[in-house]
Amino acid sequence: MSGKPRSPVGTFGYQAAQVNLGAMVEGSSGGVLLAQLAAYARPVNPDFPYCVVNDYVSTALGLAMGVPVPPGALVKLGSEWGFVSLGFGELGKRPPPADFEELGADLPWEATGVVVLDQWISNSDRHDGNLAYMPSLGVAAFDHDQALFGACPRGEGIGSLRQVREQRVKQHELVPHLPTVEHFESWVGRTQSITRAELNRAVGTCSGANLLSRAEAEALVDFLAYRQLNLGRFIQESYPEFTGVTAWTLDSGGGE
Repeated sequence: MSGKPRSPVGTFGYQAAQVNLGAMVEGSSGGVLLAQLAAYARPVNPDFPYCVVNDYVSTALGLAMGVPVPPGALVKLGSEWGFVSLGFGELGKRPPPADFEELGADLPWEATGVVVLDQWISNSDRHDGNLAYMPSLGVAAFDHDQALFGACPRGEGIGSLRQVREQRVKQHELVPHLPTVEHFESWVGRTQSITRAELNRAVGTCSGANLLSRAEAEALVDFLAYRQLNLGRFIQESYPEFTGVTAWTLDSGGGE
């Protein structure tokens, strides 16, 4: 690792200048204040009907793993449910494009977590515009609207999942910048510790909001459970792409 100091807020944080504090909440203990924070909203898009589900479920899974993703929630945007996540950056501004070489060198643990998350959710849309690294704040991976169901038309979600079920994410932009594979075993273990009940809860939130049919929700949980079990194989198959790694120490990690 480089000699750069780690962020005082860990690997994910928000500068106080982003937060506008208001009046104290009546009846609260400990001095709780109303606050306005920078946030981003993703409404339902008829051209990409699964984008809200993709973003919400991917974020929920990333948080469950411990990957640095901005916290988010389903929020009613007018008459329909959308996805809203906290903004990451200084002074409420969108962060600059990430320097993947710098990120891999400085924070290989966090970078590895992002790679494992993307393999799990079949996200081939990772680039320097949706992965931020600011040494003063940390790391944030966001905008997962092209993961999971992808950009398929309404009603074709189950077929889309079936099509990519066995496919690893190829040419992940972070992989060549990882100097070690030592963190993969831990991240895969974290991912595989997430129970099917937790998958059902995350996906069920979307079906409860009428963003998914019951059949689509069941197919998505099955898809996630299968890829969860086969993460080790997907990473093994990516071996030639780890050009920055001098020692390959990974076992297959199981699978079906």
